[in-house]
Amino acid sequence: MTAEVKEKLKRVRTLMQAKKLDGILLTTVQNFFWISGGKQGFVDKSSESATAKVLILENEQYAICNSSEQYRVFDEELTDKTFKLIAYKWHEDEKKILQPYMEGKKIGSDTGIYGTIPMGPEIQELRYSLTPAEIKRYHEIGPECAGILEKAVRETKPGETEFQAAGRVTSMLMAKGYQVPVCLVASDERILKYRHPLPTAKKIGGSVLIAICGQKYGLTVSITRMAYFKAIPAEIRKKYDVLLNVDATYILNTKVGVPSCEILKKGYEAYKAGGYGPDFDLHHQGGPLGYPTRDFCTKFCDDQKVVSNQGYSWNPTIAGVKLEDTYIIRGNRQDIVSDTGKWVYRTVKIGAKSIRRPDILVIRKRK
Repeated sequence: MTAEVKEKLKRVRTLMQAKKLDGILLTTVQNFFWISGGKQGFVDKSSESATAKVLILENEQYAICNSSEQYRVFDEELTDKTFKLIAYKWHEDEKKILQPYMEGKKIGSDTGIYGTIPMGPEIQELRYSLTPAEIKRYHEIGPECAGILEKAVRETKPGETEFQAAGRVTSMLMAKGYQVPVCLVASDERILKYRHPLPTAKKIGGSVLIAICGQKYGLTVSITRMAYFKAIPAEIRKKYDVLLNVDATYILNTKVGVPSCEILKKGYEAYKAGGYGPDFDLHHQGGPLGYPTRDFCTKFCDDQKVVSNQGYSWNPTIAGVKLEDTYIIRGNRQDIVSDTGKWVYRTVKIGAKSIRRPDILVIRKRK
């Protein structure tokens, strides 16, 4: 058993004790990734249910697999015997198979399946503080994922379609072992009109925006980059300057112990101060992330405090511009894991603090 999985089992059992439970059943893909230390937990990407459920009792932990999954899961994922196998044939009733392990016990779960006590929010909070192993993985995938996106943006050409640009970045990421649950591409007027621009057959003209959520080991890296193939218009330059200030305000105010709603208020004030207050209302601003693309999109009613080693990604946007990176909060410091150092940057000053943030790339016409 790795130190990482040992720590996570300890967190689960501490929750069990606090809630006076005999066990907890984990059923979602996100929670399988988490409890297993980043092992693959899916086949059908549209399903929230993991290929192997995990049952944690006081002194033992089990992985529940049907006959379609058990061999690959135990040959390639759960290989160190941390989890004992509960096997059943694909056509058998899983609930009945679990009865000997759960009957007469008080069991919680992430979904409330099979009459268990639903505890999704409490279990989600167990994931918030990343372990050293997870932080190490983030430092591997953050710059790698961002580097792939930035390369894909640089290789984008006027005249190709948004579909082609999306296909390029998605294939490049998947070739390195990533899943891509979010890939947004917009060009020209579509950047001005839409905050969640799904790629289309439209041909790219003078500008492009690509936003992705890349996932590897189950962890999410959320990034947006923009490029122009001509001089940046004055209005876009003005908007991006304000956006840089909003973005830096969010990041520098995301510190351990600060309620997420208070950070959101700081961002809102920066929008208003820049003259773009109404744009705040047109798109969520992001928030904490890790195994999902966002644990929650922060609202003014969210008073959860930032915890040590928590992943965050704010994604401010003004019509025509957007900016987004992924960072781990280490006390009062923000560790930007998706910064490659190989883009174009601006230094933004907020009060006495300065931070380097990505600028819009200008791609000159290729000869």
